Amino acid sequence: MIKNYYQTLGLEQHATTEEIKKAYRTYASKFHPDKQNNDNFFEERFKEINEAYVILSDPKKRVHYDFTLNSFINVESKNENHHNKRKQYSSANDIINDLINKQKSKDELEQKKRQTIYYTSKQLLLNGLYINCNGRNYELDNYDASTLKKDDSTNYILTGSAMIIIGVFTITFFIGFMLLMIGIYLLFYREYIIVLVGKKGDVPLIKGKKSKMKHISKLINLAIH
Repeated sequence: MIKNYYQTLGLEQHATTEEIKKAYRTYASKFHPDKQNNDNFFEERFKEINEAYVILSDPKKRVHYDFTLNSFINVESKNENHHNKRKQYSSANDIINDLINKQKSKDELEQKKRQTIYYTSKQLLLNGLYINCNGRNYELDNYDASTLKKDDSTNYILTGSAMIIIGVFTITFFIGFMLLMIGIYLLFYREYIIVLVGKKGDVPLIKGKKSKMKHISKLINLAIH
């Protein structure tokens, strides 16, 4: 590595001859070993100052030195740029590899969710990724929860009342007793609908007996969360 004599004398490369002489006198006086009890550090520093002055005070030597110094600086600059480019390239590779690994992890997680089956029937398939209900897919990420809603449109009161009346008139027979029981059951029976709750709106899925719909709704909430 080439010494920078301009830095040794605290000068810029375009310094004049007078500035070089002035800087030399200042530094030589400051670092003279005789003034510092012949300390080794000051001795070495004084030698460097003298060496710098010998080169920079001679016009021919200075021209040759400047050419050598500038060539060295250019090479160092190119090496630094090359190093920076390699660093940038390495960083870009790291980013790409990171994105690939994240996508790979995402794919693996999606595959795992797809293979996790929470519930399946003729009407509904529920895994960790989506719900397939009557041939339509609903992605779980689009919904916050599942809830139950009473189906007011399903009314068995009329049917239940008719069976109770027929059962009363035929109570002496076993069939009459059965009709009476079924009529009472239908009088109070209600169906419940599973509803997906999301920001884009609620989506009704299937309806049926409360206990069964409640069980499926719990499984959907488990899959969502």
